[in-house]
Amino acid sequence: MRRFILFVFCLLATSLLNVQAQQKTVAGTVTDSSGPLPGAIVYEKGIESNATVTAVDGGFRLALKGNSSTIIVKLLGYLQQEVDIAGKTTISINLKNDTKGLEEVVVVGYGTKKKITQTGATSQITGAEIRQNPSASLQNTLMGRLPGFASQQISGQPGSDGARFNIRGANSYTGQVNVLVIVDDIEFGQPLSDIDPDQVESITILKDAATTAIYGAKGANGVVLITTRRGIAGKPQISFRSETGLQAPTFKFKYLNSYEVATLANQAAANAGTPNVWTQEDLDHFKNGTDPYGHPDVDWSDVILRKNSNQVRNNLNISGGTDKAKYFVTLGQLYQNGIMKDFSSDETGFNSNYYYKRYNFRTNVDIKATKTFDLSVDMSGYMGEQNQPWLRGTSNNPFFELNDYKRLPPFAYPIYNPDGSYGGNNSSQLARLAYNIVGRMTYLGYERANENGIVTNVTARQKLDFITKGLSARAVFGYSNANSYTRELKRGSFPSFVYDSKTETYSPFDPATLRLPVMTVSSDPGRMNRRINLQGNLSYDRTFDKKHHVNGLVLYNQYTRTPGATIPESFRGFSFRTGYDYQLKYIVELSMGYNGSDKFPKQNRYGFFPAASVGWNIAEENFFKDNIKFIDLFKIRASYGLVGDDERAGAAGSYESQKYTEATGAYNFGETYNSTADNQSRLSEGALANTNLRWEKEESKNLGLDLNAFKGKLRLTTDVFSRLRTDILRARQSVPEYAGVGFGVANYAKLKTEGFEIDATYRDKVKEVYFSINGNVSVAKSTIIEADEAVPEFPYQAQTGGPLGRTLGYVFDGFYTPENIATSVKPGIPVGPGDLRYKDLNNDGIIDATDRMILPYSNIPNTIYGANFAVSYKGISLALTLQAAANFTMRAISTQIVPFNSNLRPIHLDTWTPENPNATLPRILPNWVGTVNDPNTYVSNFWDKRADYLRIKSAEVSYALPHKLVQHIYLKGLRVYANGNNLHTWMLKEKNVYNLDPESVSGTYVQSYPQQRIWNFGLQVTF
Repeated sequence: MRRFILFVFCLLATSLLNVQAQQKTVAGTVTDSSGPLPGAIVYEKGIESNATVTAVDGGFRLALKGNSSTIIVKLLGYLQQEVDIAGKTTISINLKNDTKGLEEVVVVGYGTKKKITQTGATSQITGAEIRQNPSASLQNTLMGRLPGFASQQISGQPGSDGARFNIRGANSYTGQVNVLVIVDDIEFGQPLSDIDPDQVESITILKDAATTAIYGAKGANGVVLITTRRGIAGKPQISFRSETGLQAPTFKFKYLNSYEVATLANQAAANAGTPNVWTQEDLDHFKNGTDPYGHPDVDWSDVILRKNSNQVRNNLNISGGTDKAKYFVTLGQLYQNGIMKDFSSDETGFNSNYYYKRYNFRTNVDIKATKTFDLSVDMSGYMGEQNQPWLRGTSNNPFFELNDYKRLPPFAYPIYNPDGSYGGNNSSQLARLAYNIVGRMTYLGYERANENGIVTNVTARQKLDFITKGLSARAVFGYSNANSYTRELKRGSFPSFVYDSKTETYSPFDPATLRLPVMTVSSDPGRMNRRINLQGNLSYDRTFDKKHHVNGLVLYNQYTRTPGATIPESFRGFSFRTGYDYQLKYIVELSMGYNGSDKFPKQNRYGFFPAASVGWNIAEENFFKDNIKFIDLFKIRASYGLVGDDERAGAAGSYESQKYTEATGAYNFGETYNSTADNQSRLSEGALANTNLRWEKEESKNLGLDLNAFKGKLRLTTDVFSRLRTDILRARQSVPEYAGVGFGVANYAKLKTEGFEIDATYRDKVKEVYFSINGNVSVAKSTIIEADEAVPEFPYQAQTGGPLGRTLGYVFDGFYTPENIATSVKPGIPVGPGDLRYKDLNNDGIIDATDRMILPYSNIPNTIYGANFAVSYKGISLALTLQAAANFTMRAISTQIVPFNSNLRPIHLDTWTPENPNATLPRILPNWVGTVNDPNTYVSNFWDKRADYLRIKSAEVSYALPHKLVQHIYLKGLRVYANGNNLHTWMLKEKNVYNLDPESVSGTYVQSYPQQRIWNFGLQVTF
């Protein structure tokens, strides 16, 4: 019995010791030479799922589950470290800076590679940095952050505020290009703005042939690579983020009141030698407000626009898993309200304001089926609803009407008559049937567009080490569809009345509308856009003798896109890449794409696009290391290659075949013109066919330098590049009209873009204060080499040889004055003192079209600056991004600037008079149209204003509660923050006479929905 009891006691003691061993806990602090390091990942060797993250004070606690006595610590920017903890319960770990970037990885086409061996031109940003900007559209967060990336946000409309963007300039005659967007190695067929920033792990842009040739015929415009977030092994981690923001136009609407407008109208009449428009009695009523119904004074921007509109965003993320399966799940909701006021009522029962709603989700699941076989299943989707008012009128655009003097001057009509009915004005002062805008917003209805889409990718990876170490195979199946449909609820009119304040009588504004008409409903089912993508590749990555590193990739890629019931579009290609480096010192890489597209005839269907690049890490040479010790990395790299573009071929039409159009009753053979009985059907010949279309090609050259110094504190990247685009598809320009036939597009035009990029960052720490300063500049200047333009009469009118996107215009030479008007050269129309005077470039004694020259700037900036600052102290963090654009112009016409076509703004008070000879604008007249002052018929550098600007692109201040505090309320983290986008803009060169955001479309009279600044407040909770 005693032996049995002793045996049981020993067994229990052994079990207890095993349990205690399995439950061993180690605690410690992770630091560097300057102090604690928050955010470092600490996990048990061999069990990656058993992991934790260091708190703000660098502290951690980890309960070990296995038999390992080793933990691993890693943090971006530091060398990974293994720590033996045998016999220890507390430990201090000091990480060393990764001064050479040995641990840094950059995403490239169909893979990743160490940044130290990267020989191509790339720029990268993390998802965490992107989320410091509250903009709803992903591309709006990148300007000033990624060298080489340029964007132009032309609208702030909810759901349509995504900016146009390009990489290293727009090498196209349209000024716009379609950059290839790749999400997790699959081409993304929807707008970039459809991607929720909360799904993004990182964004990388590929900028030269060394990085884009693998995409062959789709790489010439650059590539945006998006890597989505994936699960990390460990206990489920739940994160919830909620934001609410306020939006307002970047430039406020400001107009003169009725008295000021009437005074200027009389001044304009005096300048033109015509009678006054308004009597003194009218002026007194306007000034004193003594006749609000007969002489109204309405600030329409204040009446119909909110001071601020709201934006709400919520995201819920769940991640975790084991060594066998990991998952990341995210749900997102976005709501953007419009800046129009809500005039809806129970009677109308609908919302006619602008708004956008979006719901999205993503699930990324990674399964380790065996030791050598991995499977990933990714699914994402979204639903969106965009609403806008139906107001009739030009372009159905209330912002156009706010600027339109013929529809909405301050004295147009009273909003409501004394009896509460809607006011109206049938006089010749206004355009015909200028219905009361408040009534239209209340009764006329809305236009609503709905969209939804889903993307599914299944990826299988098999290691083939049994054949040779480092070899693996990968297969991908991708399917996506996107569907859109519209619904409209409308009526054409509503009752309103003209009130005569003198007789106190009412008359119908529209006698045909005395009752509220019934609304009509219409819809369009839209169409489904489907994509099927298949990929298969073999990759090889191996190091021999710890010196020779070899890698390679062979890939087959095919996709079919079916837009509704139309003809499918197919693409097929092969890609190759191979690289070698010796001790991370000497690097060479070859890549190529061989692609075919059914957009082209059979003989031109396939194209071959090769590229080569080399790199030399000079800092690894003994002569350098021994003598220049403060430099950690000094790498020079160069690339050369050929890439292609097939996007504009699709726009031109497959093969550009001969087209004929049949028309009925359109040609007359009889004696009587337009006699219906004699009219016969006909065939109309279209543009001549071009069955020899082929790819646009681009020769790309790049020379770069990567430098790290002062133990990684300073990092500098510079690139100089040249892009020569040839075989550009463009319609012939030199064929005279008397040829009698149209010519289709052809591959003949040439453009060259040259420039440079500099990106410098300094990071350091002073006691417990971390800070970083980044500055970057991107310059991309284009030159037209071949445009097939007709030989101009004068050399100064030639587009060829100059930058892309410029326009013909006159050269401003001051104002006509009483002193110079007699001796000055004049146009063939009357001019007077205060009108614009132009230079006689050909010295023929008259100002006419031959005196126009190609103006020096286009509407596309060729220089982008960025400055990024970050400071953190314990749980407090500050971030700021400044962004500037230079060397471009903006011009507006008609209702944007011409007085009495445009509603008058404060700038119209600064017009030429003998007492104000240095005015901003020429003399005021009843109408500039038909005079030398018209910015539409007399385009000139006077109206083509420099739009260079500097703006606070984004800013954020945040506070993360200490880990020791939040753990008492069973949380892993709690963070509150405030951030903003487009917070303030300074014009750097000229006064903003148009009161438009400098990124607005140039040369138009219709203002789009104004760009918005956003003030945003958020809360992030981690469980």
